[in-house]
Amino acid sequence: MTDWSVYAGHSMKDLRIASAELPLGTPSMTRSLNGRRDKRARILAAGLKLFANQPYQQVTMDKVAKLARVAKGTLYLYFPSKESLYLGVLSDGLEAAAASMQATIAPKLDIAERLQHAIAATIEFYYGRCDFLRLLATEEPRVGAARGRLLQSWREFGMKFFSSMIEEGIAAGAFRPLDPRLVAFAIIGTIRSVLLHRDTNRPVAEINRDLASLLFEGLSARGGKTRERSQRQ
Repeated sequence: MTDWSVYAGHSMKDLRIASAELPLGTPSMTRSLNGRRDKRARILAAGLKLFANQPYQQVTMDKVAKLARVAKGTLYLYFPSKESLYLGVLSDGLEAAAASMQATIAPKLDIAERLQHAIAATIEFYYGRCDFLRLLATEEPRVGAARGRLLQSWREFGMKFFSSMIEEGIAAGAFRPLDPRLVAFAIIGTIRSVLLHRDTNRPVAEINRDLASLLFEGLSARGGKTRERSQRQ
């Protein structure tokens, strides 16, 4: 898993002091571990809901504890400050997004199909996580430097993920010889912009179909040759 969480000289594991893995063995240990995971998941979900829909300064640890249904003292065991909670929410979402994208890798498919699957998976991930998409789109100067480092790591992962497929497609003659990083940036930016401002009544399958058509028409080597012939006529 890519580590998005290194910021201010610390890694995200420092913010997860209460979610460290316990040794498995007895049923009571397993129940304890599952209970801790459940609490942490509830805290992160509550933090995401509040940070995505309220100004940062209006979110309090009291509100998070109440929404997560945990004691305030328990909340501080998992996240010692509001800043660490915000960054934990952001890091958790970025890790989930990366896992979703990596799960689409299918070497047996041709490069065009692999890219199409990766785009579809990215659309579906953000489509079902509107709060996280809003969190990504909302600047928060109070944690600006740390947030910026997390997002920069994530952007670089996304750029490498998509640009490597573009490079492979160009080498195979499937895609036009365009700048791979520019194309990757266009893919990521288009997906986020469309989903942020989409018609909420449109099914994800329709969005997938239309965006795939738009992106692949411009990228396809065959489509590019057709347009070039048309422009010369």
